[in-house]
Amino acid sequence: MSTEPGTTGPEPDPYAVASRGQEIQLPSWMTGADADVPLTRAERFRMVWSRQRGKRRVAFVVMLALALIGGTVVLGRVTVDRVRGGTATAASAEASPSPVPLSRVGEPRDLFAGTLGADFAVGEAGIVLPQATAQPPFTAREVAAALTRVRAALIQARLDLYMILGDTEPFLALLAPAARAQLRTDFEDSSFLNYATRIGSQDRADEIRVQGEMRYRVVTGDDGRPILRITTEYVWMYAFDVPRTTPGRAGIAAIRDRVVWEVPRSEGLPAAKRGLWLVSAQASTNNVNCARLDEGFFVVEPWMGGPGSFQPC
Repeated sequence: MSTEPGTTGPEPDPYAVASRGQEIQLPSWMTGADADVPLTRAERFRMVWSRQRGKRRVAFVVMLALALIGGTVVLGRVTVDRVRGGTATAASAEASPSPVPLSRVGEPRDLFAGTLGADFAVGEAGIVLPQATAQPPFTAREVAAALTRVRAALIQARLDLYMILGDTEPFLALLAPAARAQLRTDFEDSSFLNYATRIGSQDRADEIRVQGEMRYRVVTGDDGRPILRITTEYVWMYAFDVPRTTPGRAGIAAIRDRVVWEVPRSEGLPAAKRGLWLVSAQASTNNVNCARLDEGFFVVEPWMGGPGSFQPC
């Protein structure tokens, strides 16, 4: 082999070292020698973690999608239920309007606020019977039955819709047969207003409140017959929902009455005279339309005066 000028000799062959008896040490990853070396726990964990990384990503995406779908379904269902509930409530309110008068939307107005009737009981709850005790010759049971009959007559006369609209028969049915014919003539004029209330169909009392008392004792009639006499004194306040210039009183009309009822001892008495009798009645009114009262109708007067200006007819 020739050499060129300026060189010291031929270039060495990289593979010629082996021909001179020297061995080359290859890296273990080329020879596979490290395949027999067991992996440590940390290395096995990293290998499994890296292999499962893709699967975990897929599972995470699936779970996230399911959570979003589930949340959307629940939210949609709640929204639909609220809409349906609101619609049902509105329909129910429209079909059955509340009997309570409203001052503003959704706020009930107390027509008795600022009046004496604010502390009265509502309706027949204000008619409380006294304790029934024996009043010889009347037994405690007979006294209780008579008091109960009087209470029913008060309810029919002042509170019941039949009387308010002009039907007198349910009230008269509670009296002795002979007493009914006598009282029917009262309803031909306005004298019945001393013990009964007629408002009519053109006007309406939204609420009636009552306060008073009932007491009883035994008296002797002209024929010597024992009679259980029951006296009732009540104030009846009727609230009419009408425009008012001053809060508290303009819509309230009141009746104060004193009625005497009698139940004669039934022994030896004709059947037509047995039972409850109304023997006298007196009444005064406040804040009532006097012209309508003369016609037999109890209606509130459109009140324009100052406080304490209730005027009786």
